[in-house]
Amino acid sequence: MRYATPPEPLFFFLQTSTTHLSPTISLLFASSLLKAVLVNSQQFLHPEQEVFHAKTVDNDTLLMTTLDYEDWIARQEEVSWQALLRNINPAGAIKGFVAASPSTSDPDYFYSWTRDSALVMRVVAQKYHETGDHEDILRDYVAQEIYHQVTRTQCDCLGEPKFNADGSGYDGPWGRPQNDGPALRASIFILFAKGLRAHHPGEKDQEQYVTSVLAPAIFKDLDYVADTWSSPCFDLWEEVCGIHFYTPTVMRQALLDGALFADEYYDPNRASRYQMLAVSDLSDRLDSFWVEDGGYIAVTQEQCGGVHKPSGLDVSILLAANHALRRRGDETAVFTSVSDKVLATAVAIEDAFERLYPLNREQPQHLGTAIGRYPEDTYDGYQSASLGNPWFLATLAYAELYYNAIQEKDYVAVNEVNAPFFAHVLKTRPEDLMYQVFLRGEPGFDELVNKMLARADAFMKTVQYHARSNGSLSEQYDRYIGFQTGARDLTWSYAAFITAANARRQLLVKRG
Repeated sequence: MRYATPPEPLFFFLQTSTTHLSPTISLLFASSLLKAVLVNSQQFLHPEQEVFHAKTVDNDTLLMTTLDYEDWIARQEEVSWQALLRNINPAGAIKGFVAASPSTSDPDYFYSWTRDSALVMRVVAQKYHETGDHEDILRDYVAQEIYHQVTRTQCDCLGEPKFNADGSGYDGPWGRPQNDGPALRASIFILFAKGLRAHHPGEKDQEQYVTSVLAPAIFKDLDYVADTWSSPCFDLWEEVCGIHFYTPTVMRQALLDGALFADEYYDPNRASRYQMLAVSDLSDRLDSFWVEDGGYIAVTQEQCGGVHKPSGLDVSILLAANHALRRRGDETAVFTSVSDKVLATAVAIEDAFERLYPLNREQPQHLGTAIGRYPEDTYDGYQSASLGNPWFLATLAYAELYYNAIQEKDYVAVNEVNAPFFAHVLKTRPEDLMYQVFLRGEPGFDELVNKMLARADAFMKTVQYHARSNGSLSEQYDRYIGFQTGARDLTWSYAAFITAANARRQLLVKRG
């Protein structure tokens, strides 16, 4: 795609002074601008970068920037589905391969990460459960992942993080193991099994597929989770060794899913073991991540290597709340999207990025805060010795969290833990809200919910503002000027938009 005029964020840049920047920061800013212009303007870095744009936008499609907000949501969801499905089973890869991005150089993301693939296929499995669509894609994915379970890898375990396009394990140096992957994969397989039973009731061949194909793979992953839940591993950003809040959160969810599945398939010993680990050991461990003095959930304990994060803040805490599928009916749940401690952590992380990124000080007032991975991040999408940027999936995590929290709130009781969050929403001081109770149906509750919805929509509008005019989403967008940077057409970015849009739609249906 070629721009007839500079994209909107460039006008923002031209109006922004850089005289306040130090020489070092100015040099990094200039480097960011040059790279952003190369990626976003008339010339793409690689010929294959035009593939998505040529296929996604046709002559009858309005530019995304001309659509109003509601129409944009609908169109961006459509584009996100197109792009996500295009990155599954791409040309040149084994069947069932889920490419993190079609980018093969600068940076090379043409691999299948166990975690990323599971999060992408979670979206597909949820769609299948609702509509029956994409069963063939899910079967291809299952076959590929079962192959990965028995493939020789460097870590010689189920925690191998990524695989080549031919299905072989990646042999280069990497952060191994990453034990969130098997947990997420097990949950997706279980969701697929539920969908098969719903769409093919009483069909013996489908039941045979569940019992002979899915069940052994599910139990293999869950037995691994049960054996390794307390062992250090690398985090979802692949940079830190230790015990990470995200990993036991998705492990706990997988074990709860697995306990029900094992019960249904007459394996009471596994069901009992999985349930006990989830509601006792893992719940206790997760509760220990709360930092009382700081008012946030810490990202890592028992660090044994990798990047140091003095702030202790990381958006993976919110991703954990979003990715733990069970939200209602689990009285033992420690942290969900409605948890006071998750909401307190959300405002602490947002405040940090509000101060950190120049983009947040200069962009239009109707936009939400641009959110990155963690304040100390030095990965710019191309190299690690730089300055980190906002990520689309991180910004969308905030929208999804807010939408989910609104759905689950029947009342709000303000306390010392959640007061900073609700003060942030209502733009007042925490002490002015302390110990107030907002009940559903009362004007104060409605005002609070409406403002939370507006803030959630503001995060979505940030994505709208920084998306390309055809809806293309990369991994990151620049901290200074908002141009997209890093791996193009990141599959996880599209999955994150779809899950946020789904959460919004469910909320609006519930509200009538």
